[in-house]
Amino acid sequence: MAPIAADSITLGPWSGGVNYSLPAEEVAPNGLHDMSNCAIGLAGEVKKRKGYAKFNASTLNSGATITGFGQVTLAGTAKVFAFAGNKFYDVTGGSGTDRTGSETITAGNDYTWDWVLAGSTLVAANGYDNKAIKWTGGSNNISELDVDSRFTKPTYVEFWENRLWAANENSNSDRLWRSDIGDIETWGSLSYYNFGYDLTGLRAFRNTLAVHTEYGIHTLTPTGNSTIPFQVQQQTQRGTIAGRSIVTLPGERQLFIRNDGVYEWSGGPQINKISFALDDRYWPNLNTARLPYAFALYWPKQEEVWFFLPHGSGQTTMNHVIVYSRRMDCWFGPYENFTRDAAAIIDTEPHAGDFAGFIMQHNINDNDDGDAIKAFFETANITPLGSGVEVRWLYANTSFDNLGPYELSVQQTAAGIVGTTENIDMGQSGSLLDSTLRLGESLVAPDVSVLYADTDLSGYDSYSKLRFSNLADDETFTVRRVNLMYKPIGRVRHRKTGLE
Repeated sequence: MAPIAADSITLGPWSGGVNYSLPAEEVAPNGLHDMSNCAIGLAGEVKKRKGYAKFNASTLNSGATITGFGQVTLAGTAKVFAFAGNKFYDVTGGSGTDRTGSETITAGNDYTWDWVLAGSTLVAANGYDNKAIKWTGGSNNISELDVDSRFTKPTYVEFWENRLWAANENSNSDRLWRSDIGDIETWGSLSYYNFGYDLTGLRAFRNTLAVHTEYGIHTLTPTGNSTIPFQVQQQTQRGTIAGRSIVTLPGERQLFIRNDGVYEWSGGPQINKISFALDDRYWPNLNTARLPYAFALYWPKQEEVWFFLPHGSGQTTMNHVIVYSRRMDCWFGPYENFTRDAAAIIDTEPHAGDFAGFIMQHNINDNDDGDAIKAFFETANITPLGSGVEVRWLYANTSFDNLGPYELSVQQTAAGIVGTTENIDMGQSGSLLDSTLRLGESLVAPDVSVLYADTDLSGYDSYSKLRFSNLADDETFTVRRVNLMYKPIGRVRHRKTGLE
């Protein structure tokens, strides 16, 4: 086969993540212009996200909304629990056992639960029911947490310095209460702090307790003085608007949502916005009125933070997941085509609760509970020699993982050309060495993990970008990089934009 006289430019690996804040022409070769239902791996490869499947065998509480759930160890046994509508369930092993007992729980999509393991007791609050609840596991039902009648309807709870803390209660939305040390059901009449603004979140951070309001983050620091056991100090002028969005990355920083994006705080007087890449074409499309109900999940196994967000005008539930990679310091997503109301890690994997009584295990299988995952990603609109130099586009050489006989659609687009669309067969196309070979006809199947395929490009233009997609059920893909082959034409003056 005769060699082709051509130059090339490489797109990927895509370690820069997706960038919705720039036009495609300004995105770097290691970045993406758009994507859906795709993840970026640690080597910068783009892959179709894994799917989800039901964790519990049958629906809880006749298809009620899962407003809170998690996994804790109680009395030496790992337990999975869930709030489903007006019921509390032990869902250990996937089968639901009603442990509500005589307690009253209010059903409602917005009545979401903040919970913490306080020593050997699960404690949860939702800001709507009169009490916080507790559960000690085993065959026990839940019961009311004794707070010595100091407050009702707490919204946030945390366990820190061997004390239980409760924030934003019915009578005083700016008040934080603390229990006695070593006793989560003894509360002094003066064991509280007022902050002047509604408390919007509560999370331990390093050697402090971080108390959020929309107008600042305060910290409580132990003093060693029994009379004044904690020093209260305001650290920043802005805090979160969504208490369930606060994520503490191990020993490093705290992430949280505000109306205009995701911020990080490292303990000092400044907070820094880290979601500039989501501006322009993504964040403005969120329903900011519902952002106070957004939530986040830290996945230690992959060092990812999943932010569950309401995307679309009038969208009231969280229907998108945008992912922040701590390892690569980049963004990818959204994951879409589902809605969720709560999330937690169970057995090291991400799970999320839906509105039909199911906890869904994510990152499993190649379908969404039997439905196809429709995924695509779009590269930068690249120019190899600058916007003033026209080239003839020849073909694209794509490297991808050898995962199976699946098809990957590759579509070329550019402002000045009618692009091409071709399919790549990502499976083995050759015969194995122990098969019957025909001289001059058969191909030998390569025993490698990464394969390559060429697809035609067309047209004359300074720019070109590619869109990769797979919409089929039980199919997946992982793309490593793509080399675009071209021939330089030279500097050409254009009289107009668009096709010529």
